[in-house]
Amino acid sequence: MVAMKPPLVTPNPRPVSIKSATPAVLQAAFSDNQWTNAANLAKQRHRATKDPYYLAVETAAKSQSDNVADRSAGKVAVESMVKDNTTVTDIDTLDMYELACSRLDMKYSETIGLLRARLVKAIPKDMNSCTRCFDACVYHSDWKNAQQIAASLNKNFASDRQFLFQYILATHQYALSEDCPEGSRRIFAQLTKAQADKAFNLHVATASQGHHNRASLTESEAWLWLIIRITHCGREENLELFRKPERGPLAFLEAGLLGPYKEAMDYLQKEEAWDDLFLIGKRILEEVICICQAEALAIEEDERVIDLRKLASAEIEQGTPPKESSAKKDLARAIGKARPRRSLKDHAFLDASCEWYLFKAFYDAARKHPDRKRRLREAHQLFAKTMEALAKAESMKPIFQRSYDLITLKILFERDSQLVPRSEGSTLRVIHLTNHMVEHYKEPGCFKDAQELFKGMSKLEIITFLNSLRIRGIKCVNIFQRLTLMSLAFKLRYYVMANSRFTCEFCDAVLDGSICTSCLKSIATNALDAYKSGMEDDNLRQNILPGEVVDPLSEIAVVGAVCLLRLAGLGYWVSTKDTNSPLYSVNMQLFLQAVLWLDSHVMATPPKNDMHRMLLVKLYLLMGCVTRARALWDGFDVKNAIIDSLGLLFVDRLSSVAPGTFILGSSYDNPVDPFITHYTRSLKNTTPKWIMGSLEVGSFSSLLDMTKSLTTQNTSCALVMSVVEERRGLRMKTGKVETSIEDEPIVRKLSVEHELHDPTDYGILSTLADGDLEPVDSGTSKPIHAIVNYGPLPSHTRAHLGLLAERFLDFICYAQPKEYKPSKAGQVIQLDLQYAFATCSHLQKDMQTLLGIADSKLSEEEKKAFSRQQEMALASLTSPEIWYYRIVWRLAEVVKNVLGLKTNPAPASEVRDYIRVHTKEVTENLGEQTTNFLAVPNSFQSELHGFHGFGALHAMGMLRESALAVKHTVNYLTVTAEKVKNVDKTRSSSASDLAWLAPELKKMAAAAAESENTIKARIKMLKGFVGDADGLQDRLCEWTFGDHTAAHEHDKEFKQEVREKLQGIVPKTDAEGWADQVGDSWRELIRGWAAVKFD
Repeated sequence: MVAMKPPLVTPNPRPVSIKSATPAVLQAAFSDNQWTNAANLAKQRHRATKDPYYLAVETAAKSQSDNVADRSAGKVAVESMVKDNTTVTDIDTLDMYELACSRLDMKYSETIGLLRARLVKAIPKDMNSCTRCFDACVYHSDWKNAQQIAASLNKNFASDRQFLFQYILATHQYALSEDCPEGSRRIFAQLTKAQADKAFNLHVATASQGHHNRASLTESEAWLWLIIRITHCGREENLELFRKPERGPLAFLEAGLLGPYKEAMDYLQKEEAWDDLFLIGKRILEEVICICQAEALAIEEDERVIDLRKLASAEIEQGTPPKESSAKKDLARAIGKARPRRSLKDHAFLDASCEWYLFKAFYDAARKHPDRKRRLREAHQLFAKTMEALAKAESMKPIFQRSYDLITLKILFERDSQLVPRSEGSTLRVIHLTNHMVEHYKEPGCFKDAQELFKGMSKLEIITFLNSLRIRGIKCVNIFQRLTLMSLAFKLRYYVMANSRFTCEFCDAVLDGSICTSCLKSIATNALDAYKSGMEDDNLRQNILPGEVVDPLSEIAVVGAVCLLRLAGLGYWVSTKDTNSPLYSVNMQLFLQAVLWLDSHVMATPPKNDMHRMLLVKLYLLMGCVTRARALWDGFDVKNAIIDSLGLLFVDRLSSVAPGTFILGSSYDNPVDPFITHYTRSLKNTTPKWIMGSLEVGSFSSLLDMTKSLTTQNTSCALVMSVVEERRGLRMKTGKVETSIEDEPIVRKLSVEHELHDPTDYGILSTLADGDLEPVDSGTSKPIHAIVNYGPLPSHTRAHLGLLAERFLDFICYAQPKEYKPSKAGQVIQLDLQYAFATCSHLQKDMQTLLGIADSKLSEEEKKAFSRQQEMALASLTSPEIWYYRIVWRLAEVVKNVLGLKTNPAPASEVRDYIRVHTKEVTENLGEQTTNFLAVPNSFQSELHGFHGFGALHAMGMLRESALAVKHTVNYLTVTAEKVKNVDKTRSSSASDLAWLAPELKKMAAAAAESENTIKARIKMLKGFVGDADGLQDRLCEWTFGDHTAAHEHDKEFKQEVREKLQGIVPKTDAEGWADQVGDSWRELIRGWAAVKFD
């Protein structure tokens, strides 16, 4: 299947004003949205004047009504004008026709956009009309016609630089758009490059002559030139160009154009132009050293500074704190006055010299050189001189010092990489890294520094470093420093374990799956001890932690809890027909202990660590405590643009777990309503307006970013899944959704060929071991965000399967209005059946493709492709989702073949047999899904039937969806058969009679009823389970702290140790309070399930 970009969502219509010369009464009716009155008045005016403008006004007014014929009048008129090569030369008339078509799905570039291009061609000297046409095409992302219009404007108004850059922009965008023919892309790319180079060369020529006129480039224009060069030109051509003094990164920097400078530097890094980067970095640092030396000399010679320095030293010697010293404050002001006035170039070079990306680029360039040692030594010397010069010029800031320390450490690592470590592993690199961690332990980025440097260290060095860091931490007198260093040691040891393959990189133990149980147990128990010591120190919690950036207690709790979760087996369930929940095979006691530990810290001291709260959100969703999860989730205040990157962490699969969030309360409480509101507003209104705003002010780089954002949002899984989740939630409430999914403008244009992506930023859950650093071994190892997720992460396959299932349910639930009574009923019903057959065939085929179900007639190569797709589908879905989508696919197969019988008057008996086979498979699949839903593990965990009930809520929700789909399908086929019989009595005994299928339909209906009864019984059981509040509290505490280990278990001592240490951390009253919160959350959840409609 070829991946394609989906078409953009049609933006809201732009405001259209009626001409001021029209009658006042027509203006008033149009402005007040009195569409019927406005249409009649415009019609009368058109009869009187024969002015085509009034015909356009009439058409636009009619298009706003609910009458289908009136609403389509604009489309008919525009398509007729396009077909007849009609040219509309009045811009206001064309605006009215655009409004008339705004509620219909039309390809803008082939309709209104084409008419706008014709207008510009007809009246090229009318700047106002041409500019309005260009703006309209850009607003609708019609770069095909926008390019033609921009070319005309640039040609006819050559003195206006705005039109030149709009032409360059439009040509660039058209070369990249889907509308540009494949054979023309290179031509338009070359045209774009030629025009951009022409504009840039004009700037260079005028700048070299000392002129500062309209030819000088703005930052946005320079950025556009760079983007065009990077997009459309080859590596060698660009590198040769960027080496020229007037066209390289330094030229942009000297002009104060920091954006283009960074863009060029990023390109050089991407293309690994290390020699160029080294020379640029060297030039910048040497220039900064000269600037700072001149400033330092001026400051040192200033008499006022000399006097104040002596006075400040005297005050400090007398015991005055530096922050309270008045002389110190006066000195800072005197230094500012003594410093020579900086030029734009000076400011730009100083800013660049202190940026981490320059440090990193210069360092990478040095270590990639063949003579690495010499280059690294030169780089180190330059960095040292720069920092010294900045300090003397009083321009050094703490963040610069940290960047310098880190880059120095990296250089030392590279220079020492050839040294053979001593047998004990205590090399200079270990010593340097340990000292760095101890010095910068308060910095949030300290952990990532070590992660990065671990890549170049030997196994022995890493082990030595971890032991050294742990010992340094234990020896610290300062409890905050001790706990922070210990938390870093725990996290780094976990990171090493998580990145091991086959055997543990720390202790050499053979991995159990993808984990080292020995390391996990050691980290967990030591973390419990460290956490207890910190919680017992009131001064630390009340006075020290509130003023610090990092919270070591939270980080210790997180790494300890994650170890317990890994030991519990979380994340190792396989997406097959054998499991109904991520918690199916998990050790519930270790799981609950991890949750209690994390929650107790939140209740005692609100954590600064976002991962702590997000981890709790995900764990509470797994155990069905949605109310508690939502309370924590609301603390993140996720809205607007952040929804796209974080929203699915909460709402994914929520409708099947907690339908009450969609049924109970007001629409304001609907958890996915902010998604749909955000996407609708952003795609149809906000982003198109921002694009036009950027175009108006000439911010071309911002415009390109906005168009990229528009495309990214348009291909987001979050957009699709929010719609699917809302519809499933509504179906829980009413049994079916009255509004068709085709009425959802943000998803109705999507098809399976359109590639979707998961936009979620999992960094908030990856602070222990980043996903891209996780090992790739037998396939069982997963990053933390995948371990705690309710099943596989969002994917293209799952999003499209969700859409297809919704379209199928729309199809079988559609009912014609009762008042609809066609005159030729027999002919109409035949056409309806043909349309229904085509629709269902398309849905069935798409679902079969996504599920990877191969047809026996396919070639071996095609079967292999389907097999790969099937593996991808299985990896994208939970087992309840696999059951559900396969049942929906089989139902679509049944309906398609039954409809095929009705449209074909001579059915073959084998087709009937084929249909019977599929109906039988639907019945069997539904029965198997029900059995799977009821399954509990054969161990002590089976005693926790109530807990497993809450853990399998997703399975219950998807079973209800499957049963509902079967019921609606049976009803659809029955109603369709009756309709055909009533219309054509002569065919009652022919192929259209479904009497032969009735027994199978009855079996399907009975299976659906049995599944629903099973769900009702489960809801009743869970309701009784949580009814006794005191009893539930006792059970939860017993599950968490009771001794449930069997005598033969090899880790009995460890589990007992964890229980005892956790009881020492969490007081009994706190544990009982937590159990009450869990119980309250479960009761609220069951109240929502009790409101689900089944009949």
